Amino acid sequence: TDDNILLLHMNMDSGHGGATGRYDGIKDTAFEFAFILNRVGIGK
Repeated sequence: TDDNILLLHMNMDSGHGGATGRYDGIKDTAFEFAFILNRVGIGK
């Protein structure tokens, strides 16, 4: 319980190895980058 920002993203349709499918892995990476860019002040 501290003041650090935490990203918890759960995909209940993925297995142990992460997202499957052609674009699912790319979508997950894009989500992480969007979070990081938002935290440093770059966004819409």
